[in-house]
Amino acid sequence: MRINELDPSSSPLAAFGWQLRERRRRERLTQEGLGALVGYTGAYVSLIENGKRRPPVEFVRAVDRALGAAGALEGAWWMLGHTAFHGGFPEYVGLEAAARRIRVWEIGIPPGIAQTEEFARALEAGYVERGSVTPEQAAERVGVLLGRQAPLHLPDPPELHMVLDESCIRTVVGSPGVSARQLAWLEELSLRPNVVLQVMPFTSGARRPFMHMTILLTMADGSLTGYTETHQRGYVERESETVLGWVDEYHRLQVEALSPADSRVLISKARKDLCTMLPVDPAKVSWFKSSYSGGGGACVEISTAYAQSHGVVLVRDSKDRDGSYLTLPATAWGAFAGAAGRGVFGAV
Repeated sequence: MRINELDPSSSPLAAFGWQLRERRRRERLTQEGLGALVGYTGAYVSLIENGKRRPPVEFVRAVDRALGAAGALEGAWWMLGHTAFHGGFPEYVGLEAAARRIRVWEIGIPPGIAQTEEFARALEAGYVERGSVTPEQAAERVGVLLGRQAPLHLPDPPELHMVLDESCIRTVVGSPGVSARQLAWLEELSLRPNVVLQVMPFTSGARRPFMHMTILLTMADGSLTGYTETHQRGYVERESETVLGWVDEYHRLQVEALSPADSRVLISKARKDLCTMLPVDPAKVSWFKSSYSGGGGACVEISTAYAQSHGVVLVRDSKDRDGSYLTLPATAWGAFAGAAGRGVFGAV
């Protein structure tokens, strides 16, 4: 049987078909075999894989389940026939979904593949407010982003290496609470065995080799592909000499950036700094006196009104209820209260 070669850069449909074919081959299924699993003919699967027909969402969801793609194909499907994306980006998404190693350099905000849904929606809401995209386009973009993240949750996820400029962990999007939870997710993600996360501190800015977002993909056959964006469009780079040059620069980037352990420390500090920026109205919260305050009138009062929504506890002097208050991470306060209860600080 003759297998048609497919150029994923020729159209969004071709990019989707290429991704479907790669995933099917990875599972060692024929077109007829996949068709039987999802209730379609092998000929219909062939039409989709060759970019000759736009599939219905029911087909996409069925093959997503059959191939264990965890929503990646549906995320790519959102781009078919839509205008919410840079030129070049649909082709890139298809390649990213099949990559075995993803190396990312990002400036300004956390990369899409590592954004929480809450953060992504807040980011898109800002674009809608400015008139850059419509609400419908914003929804499409969030749908694609969630699809892009699907491979990270598979039993055999790709290797993900991210180097983030410090601006990525300092920029507030949506609210300090939204950004704090985004940083908490980055901390959690960085502990996965397939993930390496480094931060390039502001103090090393002059030594960073890339001035734009840059991504390097290593495919299953070992081939390399690069991707970058300007304000107007995205560019998939396959020219080997150029991509190998980017790889060399990325190695320098890794050397200049903080170690993964030091990066987690900086991210944790940035997350705690956000706690002091939360829009808290003390008049609208309930306060109660801490049982660990001690005697002699040296009492504090705490409020847990924002513990669930923002992950913080408010602490104030009970003798100065109109004065200033501390905003502490709820986990830090819990650790303190637990230690006090165990007598770590002496009799109370």
